[in-house]
Amino acid sequence: MKKLIIILLFFSSLASYSQIKYYTTNGKNRLTEAEIKEKVSEREIEIEKTYGQKLFASLTIDETETKKDSIISKVIFKFTKEKQNKLFNYGPLSEFKNKEFPKFNLNTLTNGKIDLEKLKGKPTLINFWYMNCAPCIEEMPVLNKIKEKYKNDSNFIAITYEKKEDVAKFLTKYTFNFKHLIDSKGFIDHLGIKEYPMNLFLDKNGILRYVKGGVPYESKKGEEPKMSDGKGFIEIIKELK
Repeated sequence: MKKLIIILLFFSSLASYSQIKYYTTNGKNRLTEAEIKEKVSEREIEIEKTYGQKLFASLTIDETETKKDSIISKVIFKFTKEKQNKLFNYGPLSEFKNKEFPKFNLNTLTNGKIDLEKLKGKPTLINFWYMNCAPCIEEMPVLNKIKEKYKNDSNFIAITYEKKEDVAKFLTKYTFNFKHLIDSKGFIDHLGIKEYPMNLFLDKNGILRYVKGGVPYESKKGEEPKMSDGKGFIEIIKELK
């Protein structure tokens, strides 16, 4: 009898600590793996009907929230012409998330130096860009507005592999009001960044909390997609403040 009770308690404890895995596309819905796979098939059909070409969808796990009874992964759809080997992929810099950001000591445009320690005490938005990146340039006015509003509460840093004289010349044509760190190819390669623009959000202790691409686009029915006002970025800055 005693042995039976121990066995029942063991399986009861397993049940109480079991976690159901869900996926979410918007932070609110909860989809099982079977349901998210069905959603992938639906998106592929929609794309083919809309654009007249076959594209294959895969899912990038943007962030994961662990609760007592569930694990919830937020996913982003990615479409390619060739079918991917894996349906689920982890986003860029996933190995650095929720850890102290790698230490650096990089040159500024004004012949100074900035390292990670100088950023601590305030949340930080780090933008990775380069001069011939059209989406990078397109999002600069949105980033400038965010920086102007929250410049007293957060750090705003732009990092590029471009040379000092090239960045200086670029800024005579385009306005980008972040603090510029230049000639940073070695550090960018260490992070493994290959997609641009890339926006990272550190908390006040220098911990990497969010990895985002460019400022997202939004679309209304019957209208062409256009760049948003960066509301999602603002929400992150407020959260980390």
